[in-house]
Amino acid sequence: MESGAGDACTSLSRNEIYGIVVNSGDRDQYLCCTSGRGGAFNVCITNASDVWSTEFTSEKLSEHRRQHGVTSTEEYKTKLRKALQGVSASLLVEGSTATLRLGRDDDPRGLTFHLIKLPDAKARLELQAVLFGMAGRVGVLEQRLEREGAATTSPVKSQQRATAADFEPRMHATGGGRTSAAVKKRLPGASLINPGSKRKVKATGVAFEDSEEMKQ
Repeated sequence: MESGAGDACTSLSRNEIYGIVVNSGDRDQYLCCTSGRGGAFNVCITNASDVWSTEFTSEKLSEHRRQHGVTSTEEYKTKLRKALQGVSASLLVEGSTATLRLGRDDDPRGLTFHLIKLPDAKARLELQAVLFGMAGRVGVLEQRLEREGAATTSPVKSQQRATAADFEPRMHATGGGRTSAAVKKRLPGASLINPGSKRKVKATGVAFEDSEEMKQ
């Protein structure tokens, strides 16, 4: 039992295709995925409690490929991925059987899979494979995001790199190779706080001439 679960997880990680498909009967959602349990390519659906699978043997898989003109397992996976991403997959679950259709009904290039409900023991193996396979996918995505984040410079960190030197007066070369700070000359009457405006002079009132001086 334990070795079977490990084999199922390993095979699923190589095929790792996941997608949501809606049952046309009751509009419930099912997880559709691939499996390599038993060494053969299979398509499974699950509602997290029960599992339906194509249960291909090597002979049945070869027959299905001839009927649908599929040349390789990779072509199966490509068609399944495109159908799930493009929402062109349809599902009908009827008790112990299910039918998965990839593509429109009138599309001659579409694929039809007939699935059967797995016994509880096999269903547990597939659910374990799905669980650990998806956990592995999440781990890979997290590592990829961490690498991309480390390679990308954060705008906040770039702003934090500013030092006191960024605010010091710029130095200009003078005669003899010496440098001096470029200090703008303040005009007479200009404000110290705001050099662009003139300093306000405190009002002292109006000075009137002495009446005696007026008489003279």
